[in-house]
Formats: sequence, C-alpha cells, structure tokens
Amino acid sequence: HITRKLTGIMKLSKYKCRGAFIATVLAAALRLGLSVFIKEEVFMPNQPDAVPTLLIIGTAKGGTTDLFEQLTAGIVNLDPSRPDPPFPQKPSKEPGLLSRGGVDASEMLPKRPQYIEYLRLLSHPCSEATKGSFHECMATNATKQYTLDATPTYFFSAVAPQYLRQFSSLSKIIMMIRDPVERAEVLYRHFVLAEGQWPDQSIDDLATDFFKAIHTEEGVVPALQRAASCSYGDVVCLADSWRDISGFTFMDSLENKLFAAGLYRYALAVWRYHYFKPGRVLVVDSHAFFERRVDAMEKVIRFLYGRPMLHSERMLAASGGVWRKVVVTSLPKLTLSPPVRQQLSEFYEQHVMQGLFRMLSDMRDEGAWMFGFDGEPWNECPGFKEFNAARKSKL
Repeated sequence: HITRKLTGIMKLSKYKCRGAFIATVLAAALRLGLSVFIKEEVFMPNQPDAVPTLLIIGTAKGGTTDLFEQLTAGIVNLDPSRPDPPFPQKPSKEPGLLSRGGVDASEMLPKRPQYIEYLRLLSHPCSEATKGSFHECMATNATKQYTLDATPTYFFSAVAPQYLRQFSSLSKIIMMIRDPVERAEVLYRHFVLAEGQWPDQSIDDLATDFFKAIHTEEGVVPALQRAASCSYGDVVCLADSWRDISGFTFMDSLENKLFAAGLYRYALAVWRYHYFKPGRVLVVDSHAFFERRVDAMEKVIRFLYGRPMLHSERMLAASGGVWRKVVVTSLPKLTLSPPVRQQLSEFYEQHVMQGLFRMLSDMRDEGAWMFGFDGEPWNECPGFKEFNAARKSKL
C-alpha cells in the first residue's frame, strides 16, 4: 500500500525544487497515511526584562523595514486606545550591535558598558541610569516601553544568538524568509540603485564570482557538503556546519554574502539551537506578507500582544505603500540570465529547499508560530502539501 502511494507521488510530482532526496519523498508518503497532530500556537506574554522585547531578524529585502514601520509608526504606536506599552518614538532600525565584530559577552551583562550602549541604541528608558539607580529604573520604568531591534544581519550571524542569550533569554523573534533566488536579485538591485554599488558588475558577474570563491577557498566545498548531509532533525550538526561556513574568508565579502545569506536552513539552526523558545518565534513568508499584509499583521499582533488588531493597525496594514519595496524595470544588468538563474536555483535546492518544509515542520512542533508558506513560490517544493495539510487539520 505504501509502495503504491510512493510510486504515485513520484509520477505526479514535478518539483521546481528538483533532485529531492529519496528520504524526503518516502517521509512524505508515510505521512499521508498518518494522523497529524500540530501544536496550537500558544501566546506567551512579553517579559519586562526582555531586552529587546522584539527582534526582527528577517532576510534582507524580505519585508523587515515594512514590518518595522507597521509596528512603530506614530498612528499605531501612539494610538490612545493601544493597551500595550509603546515602542520608542522614532526608533532607529538596524543598530546591529549583536553581529558586530569584537563584542565581548562579558561586557553584555547588565550595567556593563556594551549592555548600556545597546540600551541606548534601543532608546531604552534606563539607558541613562546611573549604576546606583539602574535596578530601580528597571523595576519601575522597564514595563512602560517596549524595545525593538531589527536587522537582517542577525539571522545569519553565528554569534548573535549566543550574545543575546547572555542577557535576554525571552525576547520574541520574527524571522522573514523569501525565495532565495528572487531575494538575491532584488537585494542586488537595491545595492545598485540605492547605494551605487557594483556600477561595472552585473548580477551574473557576482554570482559567477560567488561560485568561483566557493571552489577556490580550501575547505568551503567540504563544509557545504557536510551541511547538506546533516539529517533534517540534527540541529547541532546544522548549527555547527553554519558556524564553520560563516568562518570562511569568502563570507567577509558583501558580494558573496549577497548569495550566502540565502542559506536559511543552516543559518536558522544556530538560532534554534542557542535561543529559540516555544511561543516566542514567528516565521513569516515574505511573499505572503507582501500579498496579504493585513492577514500577516493580524498574526503578528496576536503573536506580540495576544489581542486582535486595533483599527489603526488594520488601517495602516491595509494602506497600499510598502516601505523600501524595490520596483524597477528589468534590465539585463539587474536580472539573472537563465543559465545563471538555473545554477543558483540548483544550489539553493540542495542547501535550502530540500529541507525547508521539514525545518518549518520541526520548528512548528517546537512551538514556533507560522504565517504563509501556502502558495507560490513554495508550492512545488518537497513537503509543501504535507506541511499545509497538517496546518489545515487544526483549523
């Protein structure tokens, strides 16, 4: 019976994510005949001593700036009917302290210099408190204002979750994931058009150089192979692999990070191993966020505050504009050629797509919240149907 189902699946499936591992298909087939239990999304209250209250560690060009604005815009942040503490007025995005080089974990403990610097970057009400008044300030003022840190550099940092664990074990985290090929293309356009990067290099040039760098630096290819061979449930293996990959010299280059930062399955394993807690992680499909922003923000608000959206929050989410969304006419320099796009797609299929839905399923079983991942561009990837069928079984 199982063999007949497996044969049918292999005949009918036409994955964009080609070359699926036999184990993935077999696991999908076995799950067809099993009842599935998905944990309810449990709201966890925000903690007064969680600094920051919230981190947005989504991938660059995945909607992190838009989400930041949705949460901190004056119309919602200063709404008189808001029952929750506000975020600082005009908070700064991307302080990035946790992913800086030279951060000393011992200096990130309360009242130590780098901890106080971080409070200042977050506009925390106790950032100017003296040593003698610090504890009193935290006891009386910390609950009057939430703090927010948002930067794409955190999610692929091998050290940021370890630094964060030193002084705040209960911050909530929102991770935003976008199709890695599309993400690389859109991020390249942002750097070229908004920041004047790479005036003489096309995205094809950078992608070609990226693959050359992988095969040139000793040890990179074996490290990637080890990461790809980690079993889906072996978070330690995946986290250790990402630590090794992120330590190579080729990762120091912005050009190479443009593509390497799309290795979500490995990078997220470090956060899962060192930091993620049940009910304090929300993973958002960026494509669904852009297309169904009201629905996405309704999930975000429930995740953060455990309540329905306010009228002001719904109106802001329903507005047409998207902060920093790059919309440009496709030009040859800005667009991947079919051969290079295919090469990148095959790279990400091996290192991301083959394990994406198994990773998301495991995280959901661990108590993570989810939004999206129920349509394009994921709909022909291994595990898509099983992931969404299990979700619907609890609706």
